[in-house]
Amino acid sequence: MDAGKFALLPIDQVELDRTNPRIRRYLEIYEGEPTYEQIALALDVTSGSQDDQEGGTTAEKLKNSILANGGIMQPIIVRKEADGRYLCIEGNTRLYLYRSFVAEKVPGHWTAIPALVHEQLSAVDVDAIRLQAHLVGPRQWDAYSKAKYLWELCHKEKMPLDRVVALCGGSRRDVTKAIQAYADMETYFRPLFEPGEYYDTERYSGFVELQAQPVKDGILRAGFSLKDFGQWMKAGKFKGLASVRVLPRVLADKKARDVFIKKDIKAAQDVLEKPELSAGIKNATIAQLARALAEKVGALPFQELVRLRESPNDDTVRYVTDAHEELKRLISELNKGD
Repeated sequence: MDAGKFALLPIDQVELDRTNPRIRRYLEIYEGEPTYEQIALALDVTSGSQDDQEGGTTAEKLKNSILANGGIMQPIIVRKEADGRYLCIEGNTRLYLYRSFVAEKVPGHWTAIPALVHEQLSAVDVDAIRLQAHLVGPRQWDAYSKAKYLWELCHKEKMPLDRVVALCGGSRRDVTKAIQAYADMETYFRPLFEPGEYYDTERYSGFVELQAQPVKDGILRAGFSLKDFGQWMKAGKFKGLASVRVLPRVLADKKARDVFIKKDIKAAQDVLEKPELSAGIKNATIAQLARALAEKVGALPFQELVRLRESPNDDTVRYVTDAHEELKRLISELNKGD
């Protein structure tokens, strides 16, 4: 990669990078030439995002900072093309904002933008710039776009996984998880959408939760498939995508499973949280229940103990833990009389 030379470039000579994952995500949704408004949506310029919560820089903050300083402090990075024009490799949002200032006649000098110009940049160089700027940098791409780009680097450009991990500064486990989550989403979720139908990429976080081995095992053990998971996701059965973690427990319980299939994960969780009790158990005294529990625990087979030890999400473990907490509270109250 050459060192690059600083220049002040006319904004009408610099092209937005249509291979930028955020812009390309929208090009895949809309047919034909993207409008000014669609590009703005792709770059998250028109509204706030989750960047604030993640310690990043929102487009609104970036816009206000540029206006306050009368320009950008960090130049965009461009590659000079054979026809003499320039392609914006890094800094598409800043370039877009400059153009919008000109279109809206905002006072200031917005017709030229500071840029670091590279005469030659290989595909590997471009990937390295993107990874450093948007996977770990201050203006990070959304999670889906990151995962899509990582998948393409590994499976389309055949970049070694170790190289990808080194460039983006993440852990091998996290990079692998993101790539597999994207692959599962494209395999089991995207085919459910008709051409032109809105494809909600925010569902990606649900496929990240799917990568937990207990979740996949729970789906398959219950006789379902990952294709079923994609259909559940589209049907909106997971209100909060973190609730995917509860799926193994739900599918392992027949009544909760039936409620989940008919309704959603929230209704199924309610069944798990409030299991039905027989009339005999409901009418038993605390002394009778305590004695029965003591006898049951004392006679617990070793094999069952091992199974429960290896199954921390099992209902029995959860209910025993709840009972233990309540008994500790009761004993504490009883001991106050001493």
